[in-house]
Amino acid sequence: MSAVQGAFSRCADRIVAVVAALVAATVVVVLHLAYLVYMVFGGFLALRWFAWIWPHIVSTVYSIYVTTTSFTCPVTTLEKWLLEKGGRTPYEGSFIARYLRGVLYPAQYETALWVSCMALAVVSYVIVLTRRRRSILERGRLPIT
Repeated sequence: MSAVQGAFSRCADRIVAVVAALVAATVVVVLHLAYLVYMVFGGFLALRWFAWIWPHIVSTVYSIYVTTTSFTCPVTTLEKWLLEKGGRTPYEGSFIARYLRGVLYPAQYETALWVSCMALAVVSYVIVLTRRRRSILERGRLPIT
């Protein structure tokens, strides 16, 4: 292999690594957004299959923890690392601040939106548990109190 071919090969390898990192960062963003949608609406999946309520409760508790503390979401950290490996400068702040605040909603409504999303998750639990209780009562498994 000539020196030119070796240099070309190294350059091509670097380009592939950069593109792979940027594609992976994009996939992480899409999955992160999907998680946020699940966190808000996923409790309603338990209307179809009750076992879905448990991972959703964990998801809600985790989301509350990440939002109310200085804990940095590991998915955000992964995305920033991939961006850096892809030759981009990682953004400052949170995933929400980067992709949602000021894009999907005005920044001044962030707290109200967050509380509304958490309330929707709790409403899903109330609906699911009410329907579950009715279903159990209709089958005669529990005495009516």
